[in-house]
Amino acid sequence: MSAPLSSLLEHPSLADVRVVAGPRDVLVRSVAGVPGRLEDVSVALSGPAFQGGARSGGALLVVLSPVSALGWQFDAVLRRCAGKGVSAVLLSFAGSSPVALDAGSVLLARRLGVAVLEAPDAWRASVAFHEAIGSSGAAAARLTLRAARIGLNAGPDLEETLGMLEAELGRELLLIDRSGTVLRAKGELTAVEHSLLLRLGERTGPSTIEFGPGRVLLAAPVGTGLAARSWLGAVARADLYGDQAAVLSALEVASVAVGHRLVLTRLASERDARHRTALLEEIRDAGAAVRPSLLKRAIEAGWRLDEWHVGIRLIARGAVDAVAQRSEVLEAFTAEGLEVEIVEQVDGWVLWTSSVQEPSPVELDHVATRIRRAQGRLRATIETSTGVGRAQAGAVGLVSSLGEAGDAARLASSRPQTGYFLHVDRLGLAQLLLAWTQTDTFQPAAEQLLAPLGDLRLTLAAYLDAESSLVEAAAVLGVHRNTVADRVSRIERLLGVDLGDPDTRLALHLACRSVGVEG
Repeated sequence: MSAPLSSLLEHPSLADVRVVAGPRDVLVRSVAGVPGRLEDVSVALSGPAFQGGARSGGALLVVLSPVSALGWQFDAVLRRCAGKGVSAVLLSFAGSSPVALDAGSVLLARRLGVAVLEAPDAWRASVAFHEAIGSSGAAAARLTLRAARIGLNAGPDLEETLGMLEAELGRELLLIDRSGTVLRAKGELTAVEHSLLLRLGERTGPSTIEFGPGRVLLAAPVGTGLAARSWLGAVARADLYGDQAAVLSALEVASVAVGHRLVLTRLASERDARHRTALLEEIRDAGAAVRPSLLKRAIEAGWRLDEWHVGIRLIARGAVDAVAQRSEVLEAFTAEGLEVEIVEQVDGWVLWTSSVQEPSPVELDHVATRIRRAQGRLRATIETSTGVGRAQAGAVGLVSSLGEAGDAARLASSRPQTGYFLHVDRLGLAQLLLAWTQTDTFQPAAEQLLAPLGDLRLTLAAYLDAESSLVEAAAVLGVHRNTVADRVSRIERLLGVDLGDPDTRLALHLACRSVGVEG
């Protein structure tokens, strides 16, 4: 295999090799080492290894012993090399500083088309050139061994393991999920590169994907047995000969170590999820009597039960791994400036935000807007029906707000016109009563809805029983029809509803009947 010298010098293992004279674009087909001094080069060039060399060309000759000085003898070496098909000569210099070529040698190297290279360690550079042109399997063996050692010696932390692998392999690593989403990367990928990652979903074994001009993605599958396959990848130059096979071999071994850490992470995440779910269920069951021990556990979990809470419910509209995708949900809400607590559910998540003071209507509207934007951020990977409850105080208020959010999310699932998003305050609690009529939360919700009306409850019940007839309601109540009209307007203002809407009238009628208000 042959490779341009300029491409070979881009290889990470050859970073300390530089061209000091002659062209950079010569081809290198083979590597030959001269174990002696510069004076021994002529003898080596007369040997069988260079018989017919002038016809084939492309040899890189490495003088393995350090050179202390260059004189007219070097010009003679250059001429012999050109005549034997040597395209490049690599030297290492004794001492800390290289010996500079004189102007005559530089001109001669250029005229003969022989590159003169310098490296601190000729032996190491010789091995690196062998590996770079694919004439040796040593690179694959070495990188694979290093990856295996890290897998055995690194701690349980995934990021620590990936960092150690990056240091040994000399390149940044990507972690990619089954959908082509990049879970971990230090550098930015282009939109085209992101789209190319989708091809991994069709693969089952180690893969190479053309990543644009001069770049390829090397990827090895990571299996855990607990979740869908993910991928460990590295971006390499397409023209670094011999490098791709070595890195891909190392990635296969490294993927085992990464998979092991993912299993540990998954098990820890599932344990934490079970703890959060159980704690929330205990708070729900406790009602108003939250025991000190339960309150202590909630505080340890970072839950501020004594504050005001806005409940949020996300119901996935498709298959979801609530444990694995929890971080995606958290990132989406954090990106919108919302600090939330998240508890995994079978079909999605419950969340809530907390604040010391009761949020104003304007503040609640801003919170709902940010929640809707977070839902939009998630849409690329997780389609959800989202419900938002009212702001309520304390542990009982948290449970109540989460209940409202859950009912709103279920109602939102049949309302694509709202973007599968419903906020109880925006929607109007009256409409939610339609969804609650078969639940235990119906009567308490009805009481809360009608609470602001006081004595106006009787007027509302009579008006709705009379099928919105002011005349009939006035007759039942024994007042003038204008009085009923005035009271109906006050009811609409107090409840923030439009009694001209049939759904609202039906829901309020159900509420009046539920709490025993008779017209």
